[in-house]
Amino acid sequence: MEQWVERQDSRKINSDTDHDYFYRIDQSRVINSLAFRRLQSKTQVHGVNESDFFRTRLTHSMEVAQIGNSITHRLKFLASRRVDDCLQWIPSTSLIETVCLAHDLGHPAFGHNGERTLNYFLHKDGGFEGNGQTFRILSKLGEYSNSYGYNLTRRTLLGVIKYPAIHSQLERQYPSSEAHLIDDISNWSPPKCIHDTEKDTLDWVLDPFSSKDKDLFTTPIEVKGKLKTKYKSFDTSIMECADDIAYGIHDLEDALVMGLLHREDVCQKLCKELEALSLFVSRNWNKPDRDYLSKKLKSGRLEDTKAAISSIIHVLILGTRIDKIEEFEDPLLHFQCTMDSERSEILDTFKAFVFKEVISQPYVQTLEFKGQKIIIDLFSALKSKPYSLLPPIVQEKITDELSVDRVIADYISSMTDTEACKLYQRLFTPEQGSIFAPLA
Repeated sequence: MEQWVERQDSRKINSDTDHDYFYRIDQSRVINSLAFRRLQSKTQVHGVNESDFFRTRLTHSMEVAQIGNSITHRLKFLASRRVDDCLQWIPSTSLIETVCLAHDLGHPAFGHNGERTLNYFLHKDGGFEGNGQTFRILSKLGEYSNSYGYNLTRRTLLGVIKYPAIHSQLERQYPSSEAHLIDDISNWSPPKCIHDTEKDTLDWVLDPFSSKDKDLFTTPIEVKGKLKTKYKSFDTSIMECADDIAYGIHDLEDALVMGLLHREDVCQKLCKELEALSLFVSRNWNKPDRDYLSKKLKSGRLEDTKAAISSIIHVLILGTRIDKIEEFEDPLLHFQCTMDSERSEILDTFKAFVFKEVISQPYVQTLEFKGQKIIIDLFSALKSKPYSLLPPIVQEKITDELSVDRVIADYISSMTDTEACKLYQRLFTPEQGSIFAPLA
């Protein structure tokens, strides 16, 4: 277990110290980081400043951490009744909360269109992917260390790796004409990966595993015509389950409370799923109520909506369990957090509903398109005169080992929606800009 609390910049570890102490240090570094604070002004689904109610990447990350915490307590209860050794491998509260709080640090402004746009510029230079950028921030860019980012423990870094393959492993065909960029940015959706620039760090994180486990863990398979990795670590599986619950349920709550969806319509389209969940909620009541959730959601009262959303999340958390992947030798890959099939299918339906009825709607897509345009113009301008337009502290990062494109991508992806808009106005809006305004 000692190897999992090691850091890249290793210092002497007192073996008498509780391992959770080191994970609490990780947690404090993430919470106090610049990247974490910037999440308060990065788009989750709806644009920032649209309403104080809408979730941002920051509030989303905090809710994922809370759900991850609850899932971990659930798994500890289940593990206490098992005869295997899974209990000792369940992450501590500090560890799982750190992984959950950090999971979105690398996502740029303007949602997934921002990610796709940066990958357009970087797809021949190691790629750009939100989760890969999270790993890059934590292990290299963070302000705690010049060389190792926030210098987190090996297990924390393992937990944030959703896709343990580097960009160059995942062959992806992209259009050759730049004209397609405006027509359909989805042509440059990145493969799920770690950037090529972090291969050394990925190797360090995976070093404790056997060659067999590493090969199985990192080898991509073809899924729907695209290469991607199949497996995740135990901690990552908990975080992903929490992230899926938060995405599918909390984003629906935002849309309902702000009147973007009609409550009657939602209850009708999700009738089967709400009935099944209502029976889970009321199964220990004297008289189970299959209409409980629909009645709460239809009432329009904020307290009823919150009661319904909280009940749904609670039921989904109670559907989590510990499974095994027998092919792996190491417990951190062997054990997995999963959800029972019935509740997993319900959650998938909620996620698909949110994507179709909220994320894919013009009022969201027009904002994402605007963000795409802003990032294209910012990147093009900064690349045209990097030593004139980039702040000096950013210029210094351009070296023989680190390309101009990668440095610009790091700079732009760190910006909040507001910072990107202000820089755009400074560069392209005649009446905006001042020599006294900061460059972000």
